[in-house]
Amino acid sequence: GLRKMRLVSVASLLLVADLAAFALGFGLNLRTVPHGYNSRQLAKNLHTKVADRYGKNCGFARKCSKIAVNAADGRNAGSKSTIVPDSDLSGAWAEDGTRSKRWFEETELERQRKVVSVRVSHILITAEEMAEALMTQIRSGDDFSDLAKVISACEQSRAEGGAVGWVGRNDEHLDSILPEPVRSAALQQKPGDVIQCKSPLGIHLVKVEDIMYNLSRSSHPRAKPFGADGANYFRPLREMLDKQQGYKLTYWLETMGCQMNSADSERMAGQLDGMGMARAAEAQKADVVVYNTCSIRDHAESKVYSYIGPQAERKRNGESVAIVVAGCVAQQEGDRLLRRVPEIDLVMGPQYANRIGDLLEDVINGNQVVATEAAPIAEDVTRPRRESDVCAWVNIIFGCNERCTYCVVPTTRGVEQSRPRESIRKEIEELAAAGYKEVTLLGQNVDAWGRDMEPKQRFSDLLTYVSSVEGIERIRFVTSHPRYMSPGVVDAVAASPRACPAFHVPFQSGDDDILRAMGRGHTVEQYLQVVDRIRAVLPDAAVTADAIVGFPGETEEMFQNTLALMTRVGFDVVNTASYSPRPNTPAARWTEQLPEEVKADRLKRINRLGGEIALQRSQRYLGRVMDVLVEERNTKIPSQVKGRIPQGRPVFFDADADQCKGRIVPVRIIDAQAYYLVGEQAGPPR
Repeated sequence: GLRKMRLVSVASLLLVADLAAFALGFGLNLRTVPHGYNSRQLAKNLHTKVADRYGKNCGFARKCSKIAVNAADGRNAGSKSTIVPDSDLSGAWAEDGTRSKRWFEETELERQRKVVSVRVSHILITAEEMAEALMTQIRSGDDFSDLAKVISACEQSRAEGGAVGWVGRNDEHLDSILPEPVRSAALQQKPGDVIQCKSPLGIHLVKVEDIMYNLSRSSHPRAKPFGADGANYFRPLREMLDKQQGYKLTYWLETMGCQMNSADSERMAGQLDGMGMARAAEAQKADVVVYNTCSIRDHAESKVYSYIGPQAERKRNGESVAIVVAGCVAQQEGDRLLRRVPEIDLVMGPQYANRIGDLLEDVINGNQVVATEAAPIAEDVTRPRRESDVCAWVNIIFGCNERCTYCVVPTTRGVEQSRPRESIRKEIEELAAAGYKEVTLLGQNVDAWGRDMEPKQRFSDLLTYVSSVEGIERIRFVTSHPRYMSPGVVDAVAASPRACPAFHVPFQSGDDDILRAMGRGHTVEQYLQVVDRIRAVLPDAAVTADAIVGFPGETEEMFQNTLALMTRVGFDVVNTASYSPRPNTPAARWTEQLPEEVKADRLKRINRLGGEIALQRSQRYLGRVMDVLVEERNTKIPSQVKGRIPQGRPVFFDADADQCKGRIVPVRIIDAQAYYLVGEQAGPPR
């Protein structure tokens, strides 16, 4: 049963019999252990099971823990570093430690192979000169639909703004509009792309609006017996639904991590609502429990397993509950999660957030499902369930193409995929019609929006384009990258009264050598040029950032350079973290790892300085009357409401929540703390 188990010491070999015996005794089916499932992984799994039952101080639990720490399964043999990724993505990194171009290309080809249909519009013309002129107009931001209504020679689609609808390679009935070679070319594109194609009908300008793709997943029936006596087993939800006609399933969704995860959770909740499910009052009462996970740091990843434990116990006791692990930990670990926690039903990467309904169909019927392959991002078919009715997230780009040596995002969220600007504006218009007042344009790197499109587009133009939506009072955006943030973005914010003067631009380190090792692609001087441009055009703007301390090889002098940069800039907020080695990243394998006590000391010092600077920045608002968009009642002091000024600082003040929520209220600031303000109402809401 322990096939090809690779052991790194004679001592480990002597424990194989013990490990196998305890594996059988604690519910690990050794017949399902695949090639490469080594002693370290097995010991970690057994440690979890033994510790859960007998306590972490049990002798065998300690023995398993020791093996899990010491066994390196051949990957760090001969290395002094004790930091070894749990998995590897072959081809993801080049020999020089940068992200492999081949990996990006193969990922893109994998996405293209899944596409079966695209929704397109087209303009038919006869002269090449006209085609080039139209492409120039499209690049400059002219509306494709308006151009089609005026210029297109296609009588069938002209009146509809060139809209053809969904097309596939074998849709022969569309040959009179889009011949097969044109359809085939369109199937290779991404949403937002505009391409030129020739056919016997003329020259086609084809715009891809959306895509439909085959859902790739590994799905296998779950073996029913679980307990040693076979009395308990995993009961599929279908069994319960068949017994209780008309039963309405309930769900619980727990979100961990960044704003992208929050937005993904809203999309998943919209899908679950669309399936007819209702939100449960608590996780222990839900039929479907979804954990949308974060793997940016080891602590965040470890937290996942503590959440899963009580749900796994419910399943072992015979309850019909489906356990779903979504997000970055799911993408990172894949089917290894099923081996570590066999009670899990569905493992799905973030690229499947708007396909959770399709995946759950398999789960409801009793299958275990893993969906972590690269996939295109299609527009949502259901509306997200928003957590706020005042402010909303709007995704503009998914994934990341950067090569930061510490970051798991490119391998957990995939390559960049920009949404079409028309789709983004349409979502914002729908939010405005529903009464929302603020939107945040969301992406791992918003400045990269449009660079993966054909023709390429610019984020500054998108910002201007969506800022004209009536009914939306404020537009924010996160996160910017100093390597790509252009002066045009600052100018677009300055030119639009709806765009908030708040810029989140992570610097990560104030030392050029560390920035180079991180693969950030910019220097301290280049970062300062970005900040100076913001301050020159918008002197009162807020500049916030992220920073990492304790990166491998960071000396005290290098750390002092980071503190000096913070003092020089005067950040409104700096989100900090000590370096945490992550799987599938080059920095995790380097030997120059810093002791935890050094990282903790530096984190404490940077936070102290960050708080001092934040307080100084807050004090500039004292005595000023600021416009505050009220978001909610202050749950700690019910007589107060909470809102934010354009720069993003939270403000608390006494007011009637029912009267002020969703409205802008002038507030005089009377107290300034490091990360929030206190005020008094200075005028009626508007």
